Amino acid sequence: MSKKKTLRPETERFKHILIEAYQRGELSTNMTAKDMVQELANQLKQMLKRNHK
Repeated sequence: MSKKKTLRPETERFKHILIEAYQRGELSTNMTAKDMVQELANQLKQMLKRNHK
C-alpha cells in the first residue's frame, strides 16, 4: 500500500484559498486549470492588500 502523498505547505494553503473562494460562490464548478490559477492570483492579491493595511 502506498502512503497518501502530502502536499507542500504552500500548495495546501493555495488549495484552501480556492476552496474558500468556491464556498463564497466566487468560483465555478467547471473551471479550467487556467481559470483556477488566475482566480488564485486574484485571491492572493486581495489577501496581500488586506494584510498591508
